[in-house]
Amino acid sequence: MNSKTFYGQRGTSLLEVLIATVVIASGLLGIAALQLKSIQNSTNAQYRAIATDIAWTMADRMRANLAEDNSYSNVTANCAAIVKSCTMVPTATNTASTDSCSAAEIAAYDIKSVLCTVSGQPELPGGTLSIAACDDALAGDGDVCSPHSTFEIKASWRTRTDFDGSGEFEDEVILVVVPGAEGGI
Repeated sequence: MNSKTFYGQRGTSLLEVLIATVVIASGLLGIAALQLKSIQNSTNAQYRAIATDIAWTMADRMRANLAEDNSYSNVTANCAAIVKSCTMVPTATNTASTDSCSAAEIAAYDIKSVLCTVSGQPELPGGTLSIAACDDALAGDGDVCSPHSTFEIKASWRTRTDFDGSGEFEDEVILVVVPGAEGGI
């Protein structure tokens, strides 16, 4: 029996096991990273859907309060603002009742109630709702936001923090709307 051949094969199995372990570990780390990225993208898609719903709801509220469209122009909403509760539910005796709220108070209530949950927290992490100054359709008519003027509604949220902790990433949904005109024009 040749003893040199026997001693030359020592440790080969151990080396093969170590290499296989490294290959499997790197594969598992890749799968874990892929799963993490999938969860992040899924969560961001959910936030994008919520932000889109917020923007469309705000556009509908603006259409419902056309008499005071100037109150919606150039504002940013947050959940800390204190506004009068304007539920806009008619009473049995007065079908036009809005709990004694002016059109401007209804606008402030709309902006806050669209962004915030019942508990007073934003529906989105770090969520903000802003409406840019309207792009006046009829400049020089004396009305800042004439009928058929456009508004830019932006719902934004914090997606994640930088890896080094130096800042935050934000994402946003921007919706350009023309609320309409009084009297169905």
